[in-house]
Amino acid sequence: MKTEDDKLFIYERWSRIVDMLHVTKVTSVEQFSNALSVSPATIRRDLNELHSEGRLRRVRGGAIAVGPNAALGDPYFGLSGQLNQADTLSLNMKEKRAIGEKAASMIEDNDSIIIDGGSTTVYMTQHIKAKNLMVLTTSIPIMNSLLGQPKLRILIAGGEVFQEQALVLDPYSHGIVDKFSATKLFIGAQAVTARGLMQTDPLLVQNEQQLISRADKVILLVDSSKFQAKASLSVCGLEAIDTVVTDAGISKEAREMLNEHDIDVVVVK
Repeated sequence: MKTEDDKLFIYERWSRIVDMLHVTKVTSVEQFSNALSVSPATIRRDLNELHSEGRLRRVRGGAIAVGPNAALGDPYFGLSGQLNQADTLSLNMKEKRAIGEKAASMIEDNDSIIIDGGSTTVYMTQHIKAKNLMVLTTSIPIMNSLLGQPKLRILIAGGEVFQEQALVLDPYSHGIVDKFSATKLFIGAQAVTARGLMQTDPLLVQNEQQLISRADKVILLVDSSKFQAKASLSVCGLEAIDTVVTDAGISKEAREMLNEHDIDVVVVK
């Protein structure tokens, strides 16, 4: 049974965890453990408790700071279940950069492509070398990354701007996307399960389904953690995906699941 002194120590530790996240935004279990001189198991319990109280967001291997808008649960500031763009860029950065670089090599001269919003697709744009491209995107950071590249035309989908995710989504489905035909779509996911490509927000699902319908080939860019992640809404079944680019952390079970649907699996180191 915990004494009052024990409880005070726990609350002090929790306060320090939250304070650390205010500075670093994303912190691993190991970093918390070293800074607070407690075991990783203790930190994991602390993070689970703080997540349940809404004081941080628990992610694989650590935690992410919860912004003021997320704490209020205000849907007008972002998409449900989605981290803001800065947070997603900092998670599994090494793997995402490698996946993005490989995906960029799949683009050929004269392609008309769609690049969906997401952290891995942002990294992909930094490695595009193909010429005479027509690029449609829903992402403001991707648009900014592509600006200045030679022999490239950029189309940005119209609609509402979701500032935290830096996305432009069309709730009416009558914009430029309906008139665009792509050779390839590069898309991410909140999770990949036996039910397919998964997301957490209905409007995001609606827009991504529209993008998939406009592409000859669907290329999914996901780091291996997405095969253990959870999300409640299905964008499409695995049969709609042509290629998955992921990292070497992909499990044998996940790879077999993709192979059963004749998906080309590209693993980067």
